[in-house]
Amino acid sequence: YHPKDDCCIKPPTKSKFPSVTTPSFPLTEPLPGQRCSGRNYNQRRCCTPENPCDEGEGDCDGPGDGGGHDGHNGCKGALVCGSNNCKKFGIFYHEKDDCCIKSGTSQSLPNTDIAQSSFGDIPLDPPEGQRCRGRNYEGKRCCTPEQPCSEGEGDCDGRGDGGLNDGDKGCRGSLVCGSNNCKQFGHYYHAKDDCCEKPNTSQRCIGRNYGERRCCTPEEQCDEGEGDCDGREDGSEHDGNTGCRGDLVCGSNNCKKFGLYYHDKDDCCERPVKEVKKEIASYWMLQLWSPVR
Repeated sequence: YHPKDDCCIKPPTKSKFPSVTTPSFPLTEPLPGQRCSGRNYNQRRCCTPENPCDEGEGDCDGPGDGGGHDGHNGCKGALVCGSNNCKKFGIFYHEKDDCCIKSGTSQSLPNTDIAQSSFGDIPLDPPEGQRCRGRNYEGKRCCTPEQPCSEGEGDCDGRGDGGLNDGDKGCRGSLVCGSNNCKQFGHYYHAKDDCCEKPNTSQRCIGRNYGERRCCTPEEQCDEGEGDCDGREDGSEHDGNTGCRGDLVCGSNNCKKFGLYYHDKDDCCERPVKEVKKEIASYWMLQLWSPVR
């Protein structure tokens, strides 16, 4: 279907929640009446000490977020706030949403404490005079459009955070805001800090802002996330999908999802929609039928 097609559906049932004996997996949208459904629907930190959440609701602001946080007070009763765990409750959640869960559930992040041994070339402490050093020092979103950051500084609020964000505007010049990438710049960062970094220019085709249009051709095909390809949506004479390798197809104005350094009109090679949907469905079927640990 086209993204704007409207389909006929069954009317909603009178029950507030679907029957627990016949759940529909994977959940692709919030349950009726669910108050906190993640940043894709509501906002970050929907679960607060004043309005705590039930199991499977988020986003809560727990210890895993570092800096100033609510602890587990954003969850009802003995529930605790998890970390990047909401996808287990529904694929409609953002990958960084934190949901309330029962205490003892095995889903916590690996221990991020740094052993006092070998640190290589990565600094243990922030360089003197560095303005933005992550949530362990300043808090989240230190890098803003008004005060953008240099390479290796964070936390920036990029597209990887979902919801309303600054994109790459919190970074200077052509730098981009990464996702959970600050540890490569310093062990003093929190595991969830996002830092400004140079765009990945090791790939051959990186759009008209750096190269040229129609970099992907039948003679020199592109991998997923590379562009600009010359597909059907460009009209007139075009390469179709032959500028992309294998079963990849040439999208339309879609490169921004692979990197904000692309131009708005760049077309990138991507996997067919059917393949992506099948992969998601297979993953959630495995989760459904896997034995509980």
